[in-house]
Amino acid sequence: MNKNIFPQISKTKFSIFISMMVILVFASCEKTIYLKFGEDNIKQVILSNFTAKEYLKVNISTSKQPDNFNPIDFLSDCKVDLYEDGIFRETMPFILKDTLSGLGYYTSTFKLTADKTYKIISTHPNLPTAEASEYLPIRIDSVPFNLLQHADSTNPSMLGKYTIRLKDNELLKNYYYLSTSYILLTPTVNDIGDTIYKSMRTWDLPNYNIDFPTNNHSNPSLFTDSTFSGQEKAITVSFQSRYSNYYKEISLVVELSNLGKNFYDWRVQQIKPKTDYLNEGPMERINLKSNIINGFGHFSAYNSSYITIRIK
Repeated sequence: MNKNIFPQISKTKFSIFISMMVILVFASCEKTIYLKFGEDNIKQVILSNFTAKEYLKVNISTSKQPDNFNPIDFLSDCKVDLYEDGIFRETMPFILKDTLSGLGYYTSTFKLTADKTYKIISTHPNLPTAEASEYLPIRIDSVPFNLLQHADSTNPSMLGKYTIRLKDNELLKNYYYLSTSYILLTPTVNDIGDTIYKSMRTWDLPNYNIDFPTNNHSNPSLFTDSTFSGQEKAITVSFQSRYSNYYKEISLVVELSNLGKNFYDWRVQQIKPKTDYLNEGPMERINLKSNIINGFGHFSAYNSSYITIRIK
């Protein structure tokens, strides 16, 4: 005779029973959460990266509230005045690039010159007037470079290593960008079945160096002259070099760029913190620094030197 008041329950049925009870408990506690956020005034969003010996191109759109999921509203009816070292040069015309989205650029009629400060003032009939300025630094010429080691056919996984020497300008506060990449001549099949070779560039190969470490080894090095202002600095860089007989040609490309302060601030703020979390939402940058007065975005200058070494 079974002395238990309740009949025996198998472990499987008991587990199912407990799981259902947990679900019912949590379901009964479910609440609708309404997000509250401050709404700022709609302003101009100015986006421009520019360098010497190129035309200035400026894209302008409107900012959006957090609950606005509509496509970007590009602006073609701004009056964008361009100044060079404080002297008015021109009102830049708008050039449409995509009739479907309205994407386009306000484009200068002349090419920019290094060692000058450029400023834009953008006036719109319905939005606050925005402005921004940035110094366009000179290019770094005659950079001594030495490739110490690189992968080859006998050791295709060898760690690459090179050194460069950088002479800093003591009269200026300088900001630098250093990246390592490849230009690969890779085989492909065309429409009629013939094998042809096309040039392909790979970017953002991880750099490793002691003086200017990259974030999680996933970005090019960004650094200032705070530790060697006015001096010559030898920089040793390690990277995961590549070699493969699949490619007809392999060229190593090292880019050393002299940055405007706002270009440096813009790129540094994009680098994620070193600690990775399951939920990275709270890790996103907010209240980013910007040189846009009465608006959003970035107006950023750079001037790059390129060193190209044929590997294969």
